[in-house]
Amino acid sequence: MKTKIRLFVAGALAIVMVSCGTDYKKTKTGLVYKIFPGDSNDSLAKNKNVIKFNFIRKINDSLLYTTYGKMPAFQVYTEDPGISYSPLEVLFMMRKGDSAVIVESFDTLIKKGMQAQIPYGKKGDQIKTYIKILEIFRSDSTVEADYKAEVEKDKPRREQEMKDMQAKQVEEFKKSGEIEKEEKEIEAYLAKRNINAVKAPGGTYVFVKEKGNGEPVANGKYITAKYAGRFLATDSLFESSEYIFALGKAEVIKGWDDGFTLFNEGGKGTLFVPGYLAYGKGAGPGGKPFESLVFDIEVLNVSNTQLEAYAEKRVADSIAGKNPMRVNQ
Repeated sequence: MKTKIRLFVAGALAIVMVSCGTDYKKTKTGLVYKIFPGDSNDSLAKNKNVIKFNFIRKINDSLLYTTYGKMPAFQVYTEDPGISYSPLEVLFMMRKGDSAVIVESFDTLIKKGMQAQIPYGKKGDQIKTYIKILEIFRSDSTVEADYKAEVEKDKPRREQEMKDMQAKQVEEFKKSGEIEKEEKEIEAYLAKRNINAVKAPGGTYVFVKEKGNGEPVANGKYITAKYAGRFLATDSLFESSEYIFALGKAEVIKGWDDGFTLFNEGGKGTLFVPGYLAYGKGAGPGGKPFESLVFDIEVLNVSNTQLEAYAEKRVADSIAGKNPMRVNQ
């Protein structure tokens, strides 16, 4: 199967909320569960079938995760005998339309050495999983099409979630004084070298050497860029290459999504990216947090789709002799 299916790991969901009773059963490994049959006559999943489902995962009364309002989960059926004390045991007993509630004991997870699955658990806790089976796919082609459709459907939510998270981080960095500190460092760097840079809307400092006369760089467009990255602190090169990315989709550091908007196709310049708009608290190219970076960039192409961007790059590489096109004899 070409599409990478997201695997379900120790968790699942359904809308039915019930408490344990005498009609609950146990799996061979001791997992407590109850299945609520749907109205489908569909058969159980078989080896390599893919199960699509929603789930809610809770510890006591606290929510751990839910797929409701997000992308459903996809799980490839397996006959692996090694599955032990896992909601997968019950998932594989269910048909399309079925719901289930599964109860795990954290004490049992400790005994089995599986407590790392629930980092916030403690003795006496119960982990409840509620599952609702949406579909069982029997062929690669049908699941691939459905998976891609769900990814596309969930894209706006993921993008908004990313923007909200970034906005929250920026607010934290403002309060800590990190933003002011990094901006002073960049402004001192620019003043020392007499570089006349402007500030992009998101906070990236940009020197526009040539704006470019081609298609404007805009959110949603696929940008083919040539770049050389340097550390602001030492002016030493850490990477140079060409890269294709979708602008405004959080595929690159925030400083790129912000700074590239000041150019058109054919544009050249330099982005001075404060550390909080680069890798933030995470380790940057030099292995340290809050590394401010400098990128000398050239906008080689602005395309409407990813396929178009790669096709145009192949043509450009062929003309430049980087990757001669093969012609069938």
